[in-house]
Amino acid sequence: MNANHWFMDSESGTLADVLLCRPEHYSWIPSNDIAIQTLASGRRTNHADMLSQFDELVDALRMADVNCHFMTPQSGMPYEVYTRDSSQTTPFGTVVTRMSRPERRAEEGAVRQFYAPGEIWKTCTQGHIEGGDIHFIRPGLLVIGVSGGRTDEDGARQFADWFIQEGWTCRLIRFPAHFLHLDVIFTMINDDTAIAVTDVLPDADLAWLRAQGIRLLPVSYKEAMNDMGCNVLALGKGRVISPRHSTRINQMMRAEGMEVLTPHLEQFSRGGGSVHCMTMPLRRASLAR
Repeated sequence: MNANHWFMDSESGTLADVLLCRPEHYSWIPSNDIAIQTLASGRRTNHADMLSQFDELVDALRMADVNCHFMTPQSGMPYEVYTRDSSQTTPFGTVVTRMSRPERRAEEGAVRQFYAPGEIWKTCTQGHIEGGDIHFIRPGLLVIGVSGGRTDEDGARQFADWFIQEGWTCRLIRFPAHFLHLDVIFTMINDDTAIAVTDVLPDADLAWLRAQGIRLLPVSYKEAMNDMGCNVLALGKGRVISPRHSTRINQMMRAEGMEVLTPHLEQFSRGGGSVHCMTMPLRRASLAR
């Protein structure tokens, strides 16, 4: 592998570099069930609060010694702030994903402008797959969420096949499309622990995850959908960034001995995303022993 390639082989290795996009053009649009419910309640975005909350997230990352890299915001791309979805860092180089929603497809061109040509390992060409559904548990173990919406069977299988060819074990986890992405209902917070909506994930998948040595801390449906409570970012070394309004979940993680950084992120959670969606790790320390 070229030493200049970005690299990650887990969701929990110590985070060194991350890709972000300032929400200059972000707005809630009725493209997912969470935003639809928010708009139906009469709430509207507050641009000043949104920018302030984004700055809080950047401050939290920098306090954790993470180098922040930024894409240039493009008009007409209301969800470009969710950098998790348009590309995926891997142990072998970057993969450019294939977005499902029409209003997000132009993000492929924008993300290609960020990466150097030699950094792109693969480009997804089958079906649809988005980064919020891709979870590197640890070296050699990959999980892909398949809702049939943002990520479908064809997209998931093409991505999985690349890693199966590299000797990885890959599991597809299926769930209802109104959850958007797997990271709305499942996210690793350290090397052997995840927070998950255990009442939603299929029993066979829960049993498989536990068989891999992963502890599952329960999150409720309301916490996941109202607060984006599962959508957190592991920083490594027992640290995590989580929305400040997720008070019970933050207390639960602190009870596990974790350090929890808590920026305000309500303007994003009400639109259907949060800190995991807003961050594409570019470089993590390897968990390979």
